Parts: sequence; C-alpha cells; structure tokens
Amino acid sequence: MRNFTLRKGFLESKCGTRSSFKGFIMLVVMMLMSTSSAMAQDVKYEVIDGLRFLLDTGAKTAALMPKTDSKYSGDIVVSEKVKSSDGMEYGVTSFGDNCFYECNELTSITIPSSVTSLGDGCFSSCSGLTSITIPSSVRSLGNCCFFKCSYLTSVTIPSSVTSLGDGCFQYCSYLTSVTIPSSVTSLGDGCFSYCRDLSSITIPSSVTSLGVGCFGACSSLTSITIPSSVTSLEDRCFTDCSGLTSITIPSSVTSLGDGCFSGCSGLTSITLPSSIASLGNECFTGCSGLTSITIPASLTSLSDKCFAYCISLASITIPSSITSLGGSCFEGCRSLFSITIPSSVTSLGHSCFQNCSGLETIYFKGELPEGIRNYNLGISYNIIIKVPTEYLQDYKDAFGPDYKYIYAWNPDESGDDTKPVTLCATPSISYASGELKFASETAGAEYHYTITDADMASDAYSKDGKVTLSAAYNISVYATADGYTASEKAEATLYWINANLENGTNINQVRTRGLVASAHDGIISLSGLDDGEVVKFFAADGKYLGSTVAANGAASYAVSESLVIAKVGKDSIKIAMK
Repeated sequence: MRNFTLRKGFLESKCGTRSSFKGFIMLVVMMLMSTSSAMAQDVKYEVIDGLRFLLDTGAKTAALMPKTDSKYSGDIVVSEKVKSSDGMEYGVTSFGDNCFYECNELTSITIPSSVTSLGDGCFSSCSGLTSITIPSSVRSLGNCCFFKCSYLTSVTIPSSVTSLGDGCFQYCSYLTSVTIPSSVTSLGDGCFSYCRDLSSITIPSSVTSLGVGCFGACSSLTSITIPSSVTSLEDRCFTDCSGLTSITIPSSVTSLGDGCFSGCSGLTSITLPSSIASLGNECFTGCSGLTSITIPASLTSLSDKCFAYCISLASITIPSSITSLGGSCFEGCRSLFSITIPSSVTSLGHSCFQNCSGLETIYFKGELPEGIRNYNLGISYNIIIKVPTEYLQDYKDAFGPDYKYIYAWNPDESGDDTKPVTLCATPSISYASGELKFASETAGAEYHYTITDADMASDAYSKDGKVTLSAAYNISVYATADGYTASEKAEATLYWINANLENGTNINQVRTRGLVASAHDGIISLSGLDDGEVVKFFAADGKYLGSTVAANGAASYAVSESLVIAKVGKDSIKIAMK
C-alpha cells in the first residue's frame, strides 16, 4: 500500500529552517552593524526594561527583538512607547522575526496597539502560551507566527489582518476553534495543518484561496463549508482529515489538487459540482469510508490513484465525458463489485484495477481502449469481462489466453441492460476425504475463491514473545455461470483438529483432519466429520445448547446465539453467527 500522509516536515522543516537561518542572518547583521558607523547612525540595539529593541533613530520606531543571551519568560507587557538611554522616545511598531522563538516559559504577552506586524516565527514553539489577544492594529501574521504553540487553545484574530502566513498555526495541537475575520483573503500553505483538536472553523467569503496542505491532518475536523469565493483547493488541502464526514464544495471551485482529500477515512460520500474540470493525482486515495461519489460530466479524465484504496466504494458511475482512467485509478477498491467503462474511454492506466479483490464483472461499452495491450491492468483472470459483440475478438487477443471469461454482450447506451438479472445460486463449502469442495445448484457454475491463513502476519508485534496460532483458513467463494450474474459470497473456516483414533496397541497414532464450519441464517453447518460423530454446542458463557450426530460426514444445528462453541472430541471451535 502507498503512503498518502501529508509530507511531515513539508512545512515543519520550512519553519525550522526559517528560524535558524534568519537567526544566523540576524547575527551577521548585528556584526555588520557593530562595525559600520554609517549604519550605526540610523539603527541601534538597546535593552530597555529587560526587553531588547532595534531602534530606528531616524523614524523614531522600535522593533522588539529576541534576546541574545537568554529567552523571554513569564508574563510580559510591552508598552506602546519606550525611552532609550539617551532620553529619546520610540514607538513600538513591530515584533521582529523569531522574537519569542522557543520561549517555552513565556506564559502571557500583552501586545500594544501600536504594533502593526508580527514577524516570521514570532511566537514559534512557545509551548507555555495558552492564549493570546492580537490588537486591531496588526495587519499581518508572519509565516510560522504561532508554529508549534502546542498548548495554545484560543486566539482572537482582529479584522485588521488580511492574510495568515504559511504554517501560521501549524502544530497548534490544542487549538479547538478559530474564527477568521472577513478581512482575510488567503490562508497560507499549511496554515492550520496538524491542529489535531481543531473541530470547527468558519472560512469567510473574503477568502479566495486555501494554501497547500492548509488543513492537512486536522483529525478532529468533522465538517467544513467552503465559501463560493474560493476557486480551487490546493494540493493536500484536507489530506488526512480522518474525522471529516461531510464537506460542501461550491460551484465556484474548478479544480481539486493532488491528494486534496487523501486519507479522509471518515468521508462517506461527496458530490462534485459540475464546475470541477480536474481532479489531482491521489485526490481521494485512502478514503476508506467513501461509499459513493458523483462524478460530474465536466470531467474528461480520472487521474492517477484518484480513488485508490477507497475500500468501501461498492459502485461508481463513470460519465461518458471521461476519456481516460489514470494509473492505479481504482487500485485496492476491495468492495467494488462491478464497473462499466463507457465507450468514450480510450485509454486505461497501468494497474488501474490492481487488488480489486471484490471485482466480479467489468462491462466495456466501446472498442478496445489503449493500455490493455501495453500494460498490466491488475485484472484477475477470474473476472467476467463483457464486451460489445463486434469487438469480442479484439478484446480476447488483447487480454490473452489466460483470460477465459470474456463474453459478448450488446450494451444499451441508456444503461438499462448492463448485467444479467438472475443470480447464480450461492455455493456451499464442504470438506471430505482430504478435499475442499464447492457446489452450486446452478448448472455450469464456476467458482471464484479466496483463502487466507488466519495466522499470516507481517511485521507483527509481540510484547512477551509468545505467539498463538489458530491453525485455521478463512474461505470466501462465489459462483458464476453464463447467463447469470455472480452469486452472493459464501464464507466458511477450515480448521485443523486432531482425529479421534482408537486402536488396541500402545502405539500413539497422531493424525490431523480438516473440518469446515460455516454459519448462516441461524444454522451452523459442519463437514469433514466421521459418520456417527457427536458434536456438542455451547453458548459463549458455557451454557450447554444441545448436540447433533454427523451423517454422511456432515452435521448442522440451529441456534439463536451470536457466538457458539462447537466441541468435536477434545477440540473446541468458536463460530460467530452471521
């Protein structure tokens, strides 16, 4: 599987680099200023009442600067005016870049109404700061202004502010809600990314753009309304917003950037307006809860990995405006049962249907698209492929001899005749004489099955070093037959248990045997038994429910419990009812 998370460090490193780099530049500037008499005539540094200022002797203005020998701490009140050692008065108009950078013991700050700007990284990594009031005189918040103020819970942004810089509130983990004033026109890249407790936010109609990764990894954000002033959602705008269940995209939006909603596992459905002209790569990758989506006719292509690993997506309608499906477009969509490719589609990308384990039928409405000959689409050999009669041989030649279930059909462009209406009979699963067997009442049925080992593990973890093996295989099978649509899936578990051997010698004989157990509609079915063998059934709390005797290697029993324990000889099997 792929990684669809927001680029960690994509803005964090940007903020961190900015802070250290600007600190270095500042140091160089200080050294130059100390040796340049010309510069010294205009600006100078001076510590006044414990605060370090850069004083502009010409403009009579002061900028609060970081300390060089220590960090600011405690409750700090900054006055509107300060008086230098020579008795000259200066108005405090700005907080410089990195002014309070990593001042972890700063608990509160009073910003005077004379200040018009807060520089880049101004309060970056002030972990002790819980709240702040920004005066209405401030017009801009610099890049990474409150970056990693992890305990900042509330902030009031005045209506004088017109923009929020890149990473402005990134990693403000405890920030729960923010009201953005109508004066703000843009939200910078990663502006609120990784604000894990941010549950609500109001975006005013003055905002025209949401930056790259603007709300990335805001896992508590459940819903958001985008104003009609916004025309595009940039790359990774809402990536990994796992709590996002609904979103309204206005008709003003014309494009969704790469990974725009990737990893939004809580998103169950979304309607794209007809204004959308393009979807970026990985736009909905990893939206594991997405069950439905409306694709507008304004789109002409579905990009690479557009819906990859949307494992709950059971069906999707591709409009006739679409001409191409990108690489891995539907990869890992395990619940996708069938899909119809319109005649407008002329190319299919590599691995387009890779790992679509639930896919049973693909309907092609037109002539052979490009890509089938040249790339591996990831289509299983067992999938039924329906193609127009006149192109049947073209498809067979392109797919090759391994694909044995390619059939002709007459597609109805109205979409009323896309599949047969009669279900193939659901197969049974049994085990006898060392063989696993499937059977269906539909004549000519063929079987498509999946068997997984319950003990299979990869990069697993054990605290005490002990591993318990279940010695069981999970079986899933459905049946197909010409003229029928695929049956419902049947499921069962194959257990390996000890045989009950009796002999008149002292030799200890050991043999294992297979036993298949399945449950459906309140009936437990067991096969692989010895004739006359008694099976006892118990509830999960140990209550005895009854018993049955095997005949012809099988036995069944009706129960009303949700979990039943079947005892066969000395072995006990837990069976979950469905």
